[in-house]
Amino acid sequence: MRKRRPACLTIRCRADLDENDAVIFFDDVKIPWDRVFCSRDVVLSNKMFHATPAHILQNYQAQIRLAVKLRFLVGLARRIAEANGATDFPQVRETLGQLAAEASMVEALVAAMEARGELVNGYFTPHRNTVYTAQVLTQQLYPKIINTLRDLSGGGVIMLPSGVEDLLNREFAGYALAAQRSPVFSPEDRVRFFKLAWDAIGSEFASRHTQYEMFYAGASFVTKGHAFRTFDWARANALVDQLWNSYPRAIGEMAHEPARKVGA
Repeated sequence: MRKRRPACLTIRCRADLDENDAVIFFDDVKIPWDRVFCSRDVVLSNKMFHATPAHILQNYQAQIRLAVKLRFLVGLARRIAEANGATDFPQVRETLGQLAAEASMVEALVAAMEARGELVNGYFTPHRNTVYTAQVLTQQLYPKIINTLRDLSGGGVIMLPSGVEDLLNREFAGYALAAQRSPVFSPEDRVRFFKLAWDAIGSEFASRHTQYEMFYAGASFVTKGHAFRTFDWARANALVDQLWNSYPRAIGEMAHEPARKVGA
């Protein structure tokens, strides 16, 4: 049964979109052996993720999710600039262009995972190194994008009525809304919009999401280790070897070359 949506300005994202994780501990459970994949076998437990496509598939869908999430945040950035009447400032357009490029980069990485994927034991598997490349980059990218939206918002997300209760009193609402000016929003719409912006970038909900995007795949040294392990080093080294092997191997080779006449 869908829970009733609260009529409030301050927790819309948390009310509709939050997904808290939970750990349930059962101390007395009977599991039939035909349902057990692994028991007391550390080596097999590790192989379940990396000797099969499991780890790649779960992180592939995570990048699809993140691509949509970044598209939302970039759209939010554009709306923030419009609300502040700053869209035509050269510095703001530069910032929005950077955000657009970063969101497009993640979408391009998702497309590359698919285009470079292959069949593994009859199942399509996205390209491993491209998945891990996306993880390494987006762990760094997400908090950067959030901080950029904070810069664009300025004090707009702070100088707001504390809650919908402030607007229920007609006399107080007049004072509160008089300070809410925007070239594109009415005073009440400006309050509603910046409440949404704060919920997405500055609230406890937003902080938890930032921490999640930075660590859901493990610490950065873990994802960078995956990128190191799956990169085609042989192909990269071959380019280096091809070039440096074209250099003379010893000074003696140069000494035995026939002398050239001046002007020849």
